[in-house]
Amino acid sequence: MKQILITIVAGLLVGCSRNEIIIANSGTNVWEKVEITAGGHKFNIDKLEAGKFRQFSFRSKQEGGGLITAELNGGKFEKKFGYYTPNLTSKDAIILNNNTHNDVEIINMEATVLTIDEVINERRKNKHSSAFKNLRVLGEELKTEKK
Repeated sequence: MKQILITIVAGLLVGCSRNEIIIANSGTNVWEKVEITAGGHKFNIDKLEAGKFRQFSFRSKQEGGGLITAELNGGKFEKKFGYYTPNLTSKDAIILNNNTHNDVEIINMEATVLTIDEVINERRKNKHSSAFKNLRVLGEELKTEKK
């Protein structure tokens, strides 16, 4: 009886392994044709507006790493991330940015206390962000006008 109960509990735990991927745009431009492949699943987003995010929850059908591809202003970007297996859970955030590097950042959300909104806000406040640079240039122009 005890072995049957242990087998049932183990089966339930394995069946409950869910993965979560959050894709967020912390930049100021629109990312297009975003495609995420992970755990035997494929997720597509036509357009991801600035400051927005989408969340996908799934059970892995197969083992393997994840891949994200996206377009920004006609340029194509690609990055590998994570590893997905039917027996383990994961919670990853993919942060798309269009600062001077047009980069893609992967964050393990289980290892941070920040929410995705807080992560986006922190990235948008970065001194390398387009908004910050525009404010700095505007401030310098105002200083020269006063002289």
